Amino acid sequence: MALLGPSPGPGPRAVIFDLDETLLDRRCAWQYALEQAIAVACGRRVDASALVEEYRLRPWRHALSIVVDSPADRLRCEPLCAQMFERSALKRLLVHEGIGMALDALRGESVEVGAISREPHALALKQVQSTGLDRFLAVLAPSSGGESDVHDRIARCLAFLERQPGECAFVSGDGHDLNAASALGLRAFEARWSAASHTIFEPVGEPAALAPVLARAWRRSA
Repeated sequence: MALLGPSPGPGPRAVIFDLDETLLDRRCAWQYALEQAIAVACGRRVDASALVEEYRLRPWRHALSIVVDSPADRLRCEPLCAQMFERSALKRLLVHEGIGMALDALRGESVEVGAISREPHALALKQVQSTGLDRFLAVLAPSSGGESDVHDRIARCLAFLERQPGECAFVSGDGHDLNAASALGLRAFEARWSAASHTIFEPVGEPAALAPVLARAWRRSA
C-alpha cells in the first residue's frame, strides 16, 4: 500500500532536507575532530563528550575555551579542528537511525529528494558520498561561500527539481530554516530527532514517521 498515495494523488512531489543535522548525525565526528586537534596541538587527551550537545553547532573556539586554558593553544587548535572535521573525522560521520529507510520509502513513491547544507560544496559532497546519501539525493545545495542565505539554497533546489514551492515539503530541526522554507511557500515539518528546539511547525517524531505525516498533511489540504 502506497504511503503517499499513487501519483499524482495527495503527497509532495519533492522533499528537501537539512543535510547537516536532519540527515547526518555529526556528533561523533565533531567530538573526534575536537579531541584530535587538542591532542595534536597540545599533546594531551581530553574527553569532549560532555560538550557535544551544547557546542557542536557553535564556532570551534567556543568549545575550545572550555577545555583549553591557553589562548595561544586555542589559536593553534581552531584551524586544526576544522581540518580534522573535513578529513579524518569523515569515517565517524553517521546517518540518523531510520533515515535510509525513510529516504528509500520516498524514492519508492517517486518523490524526489534534495538537501541543503551550510557547508561548502566540497565538504558537503564528501559527507554525502562517505555516508551513502548521494544515492538518494537528486540535488544538493551547499553554501555558495560564507554563510549563504537559506532562501538561496532552497530556491536552488526548487529550480533544479523544477518544482513549485507548494508541491514540496521541507524537513529540518532548525527553526530559522523552517521559517525560511515556509516563507517561500513550502510545507515545513520539524524533525524532532535532530538538534532542534520545538517550533510552531508540524512535528515528525522519527524518520519512520515521515511518510505518514506527509501523507496526512497533504490529504488534509486536498
